[in-house]
Amino acid sequence: MIELKFSILNYIHNLSLYDYLAFVWLFLTFLVLVILAIIIMKKATKTSMFILLLSLFLLLIGPFIIKNYLNKTLRTVDTSDVKFQKLHFSNTLIVDYKIKDLSKQDFKECEVQIKVYKPSPSKIKLFVNRLKPIEQRTILLKEHIKAGDFIQKRSVFDNFVYNKDINVSVQAQCY
Repeated sequence: MIELKFSILNYIHNLSLYDYLAFVWLFLTFLVLVILAIIIMKKATKTSMFILLLSLFLLLIGPFIIKNYLNKTLRTVDTSDVKFQKLHFSNTLIVDYKIKDLSKQDFKECEVQIKVYKPSPSKIKLFVNRLKPIEQRTILLKEHIKAGDFIQKRSVFDNFVYNKDINVSVQAQCY
């Protein structure tokens, strides 16, 4: 829960002009749909209720769609070359990864989320394992990454006592 709060606050702190424009557009669309629903309420009650419910749904789901779309188009990042190693002589897991800036702008900071989870041949069980990882860490990197460039990083998980097979995923959002 703390990591979700950290992620939301970091996103709000790094809003760009495009984010503001998208959220203003979402709010204006919501207002127009509510006004339309009020206007046609006496003539078509069912249609009015449908438009009202649609506007509420857009207001609730819209910020997630906007964030996802802007991250894919403006803040494209590739996290590749993820390698991990469990040290046998100590309870330590070492994760090496590369963050590459695929966008046309330079990034000042990145929020990196590393999840260690159990592998599974079942796609449903794998999805559940990713939602509830064995270990999870969010790191804020305040490093400058130029457009088209990359940085190589290493994260260490101390006191990692899980001894079975694991998978590691690394996701980054850069601003």
